[in-house]
Amino acid sequence: MSSLKTNITLNFINTITGIIFPVITFPYAARVLLPDGIGAVNFFQSIIAYIVLLTSLGIPMYAVREVAKYRDDVEKRNRVTIEITLLSLILCMFGYVAVWLLGEFIPQINSQLDLFYVLSLVIFFTALGVNWFYQAIEDFEFITVRALIFRTLAVISLFLFVKTKDDLLVYAFVVVGSTVGNNFINFIHLRKYITFGRIDWRKLTVWVHFKPASRIFVYNVITSIYLILNTVMLGFMEGDSAVGFYTAGNRLSHIVLSVVASLGVVMLPRCSNLIEMGRTKDFSVITHKSWRFVIALALPSTMGLILLATPIIYVFCGKEFFEASSVLCWTAPVIVFIGLSNVLGIQILYPQGKENLVIWSTVGGAFFNFVLNCLLIPVYSYTGAAVSTFIAELVVLTIQIILGRKYIPFPIFEKIYLNYLLASLLMSVGVLLLVLSITNIWIVLSASVIVGCIIYAGTLWIMKDSLLQETLNYVCKLLKR
Repeated sequence: MSSLKTNITLNFINTITGIIFPVITFPYAARVLLPDGIGAVNFFQSIIAYIVLLTSLGIPMYAVREVAKYRDDVEKRNRVTIEITLLSLILCMFGYVAVWLLGEFIPQINSQLDLFYVLSLVIFFTALGVNWFYQAIEDFEFITVRALIFRTLAVISLFLFVKTKDDLLVYAFVVVGSTVGNNFINFIHLRKYITFGRIDWRKLTVWVHFKPASRIFVYNVITSIYLILNTVMLGFMEGDSAVGFYTAGNRLSHIVLSVVASLGVVMLPRCSNLIEMGRTKDFSVITHKSWRFVIALALPSTMGLILLATPIIYVFCGKEFFEASSVLCWTAPVIVFIGLSNVLGIQILYPQGKENLVIWSTVGGAFFNFVLNCLLIPVYSYTGAAVSTFIAELVVLTIQIILGRKYIPFPIFEKIYLNYLLASLLMSVGVLLLVLSITNIWIVLSASVIVGCIIYAGTLWIMKDSLLQETLNYVCKLLKR
């Protein structure tokens, strides 16, 4: 089993490439397929995504915890893996009933049925792919290498085979190819760990996993509704342009958030295994370090996005989206709120079987988000939606802290966190001086990133921050290899 640091590094690489590849491919695809083609694919993908959500039933997160519990008991681990895979495939059949019904009775889908059916391949291969198994046993090297290979193949295929707007079906195969390829290899690679001939199929209890997985399903459904609530309400109340401004600012903050939140993917299986083994002291140590790491990464990221909101929007979205700067300023702190609530929910409460607390916190956030949207969107439009997001995510974090405090194995507030706050404030002063003195947007953005990183890291170095020292030592070891 790889070290936790190695797993974090590999998952970080996987997350970053997952961000970079769409940035490379989407501009090309948009110019070739034009708005109608891109719109058709995205529309069908959204429908397929909801079918996958319904048929997955919360299994991916549940399966990571269950397989990680029995990681050292190979016979039980393998039996649980087969049971959950069979349950996924059974539920997948209901997904294709939904695909057929939609294809037959919805005119917008029926008119491009071949495209819809191609994109629906994701449903079957998601059920078959057992990606959760490799997360649970912490084989992040396999996950990362496999993902890089298929993402690279997808990019090459796009540039080679998608040449005109008539290549829409080819583009659909390219889009699903990465998912299909990844998950097919996942299943084939499973033979390395499980000898199917040794499984006593008569003793399998497939449906025993249905009820506990359905609890996670409730959380996933609430979260899914919650995430699209602002966009839907903005669209009905303010129109497409307001949605565009909100999407631009919110998406940029979530790109940074995805890097911070990726830690949870690595930590969940390790935390679940430690709880099952009764190693509460080790569980406390790694969750405490994870909490501290998120604070150290999220605070400067948040302040940097707020100070550089205008040049960032200009560089990544264009001058037409300047008004989205206010959205980015209000959604940037969400990086801190969601980053910490992920540590509490995914790494601490969920491995201890306290998923109901996570569900209630999400319900609370969704309620506040809806009410605030009703009050703020008519007055402040997309900025009002961003303010609603800010408050709602703060509510989620607050509820988790209040309800789950007795399950948190370390002090939430410590003096050492002031190191990161002070370093972030000093960094902000340096960046603000650059913003006020340099008029060229490209220069101010690049200079601010470099100077900001130097000030932040330099301040922590002077303070002899142990987390920085540990990170630098690990990086040096990697470079020496």
